[in-house]
Amino acid sequence: AYAFPEGAPKFLAANQAAREELDRIEGEARTMGIAVHSVVESGVVCERILQSLAGHHADLLVLGTRARTEAGRVALGSIARHLLARAHCPIMTVSPQSALAMPWTASCRHILAATDFSPASIEGLRFAHQVATCNLFALYVTPDGDEAEALERLRYLAPFNESHTLPLEHIVIKGDPGEQIPAQAAEKHADLIVLRSEEHT
Repeated sequence: AYAFPEGAPKFLAANQAAREELDRIEGEARTMGIAVHSVVESGVVCERILQSLAGHHADLLVLGTRARTEAGRVALGSIARHLLARAHCPIMTVSPQSALAMPWTASCRHILAATDFSPASIEGLRFAHQVATCNLFALYVTPDGDEAEALERLRYLAPFNESHTLPLEHIVIKGDPGEQIPAQAAEKHADLIVLRSEEHT
């Protein structure tokens, strides 16, 4: 009351709402036997997230991609790109439509791994091959190149272990990666899309 004679500013109410939501999530996690710790931070979003990753030695960063406005979606995209370039651990982004896949995501039944044949994306393919449990779809989207040559190259890269019984489908398709990757994920009913980012891109 002394600090804010005109009443508490809106950001304090938002912080309180965030704290209440985190308390609810913590309670749910504890009932499932999951140890959980949460904090409400203020500051530059990316920097605070990166500090938390380092401070907690995180193995995975999970980001929601829901935004109510176009400005919010742009901000989320900017944050995700910044974190992809600087985070030391894998990043999982979760869209609002992913709720249908959530019962299976922990076991990673159907994975779509997109590659551009860069060293980083080949590592992403290897990771996807290790965690898929039912089907793996290896995808290369070519803007205008030779599809037959790309398919041969993709088949050379995966599967990586010929004795592995995991069904693997190689897909080469023309178009824009930003459009074709989610379209193929929907068509194949993928539970998870794996992309690998080059460091500092």
